[in-house]
Amino acid sequence: MKNSIKIFLLLLLFSLNSNAQNNYQIKKATMFSEHAATQLELSDEDQKFIYDTYIAKFMNDRENIFGKDLSNEEKKAVYKASSKKLRQSMKVRFDQPTTAAIMKAVLELQKKNQ
Repeated sequence: MKNSIKIFLLLLLFSLNSNAQNNYQIKKATMFSEHAATQLELSDEDQKFIYDTYIAKFMNDRENIFGKDLSNEEKKAVYKASSKKLRQSMKVRFDQPTTAAIMKAVLELQKKNQ
């Protein structure tokens, strides 16, 4: 019985930690998409696309880094590859100048919030 309680508590802690990570990623994607859409006067559909793209990036980053004991260089490589993929995804919907403006707006927000 005690082992069952310990296992239950352990699972509960893991789920709360995972939920906190997901909430952070959702908050970040929301902040980025809202800021870019406001700065560039984009439609709600465009904002949703940016949000979805950033959520996919953050989840992919987490999947490729979390719990894998990577060096800082390996983490940088993961982030660089995911940023490249993010820009490619943005170019599917937006032209090059708009994609660059979105990335610039998000970068400015990141620098402002550091």
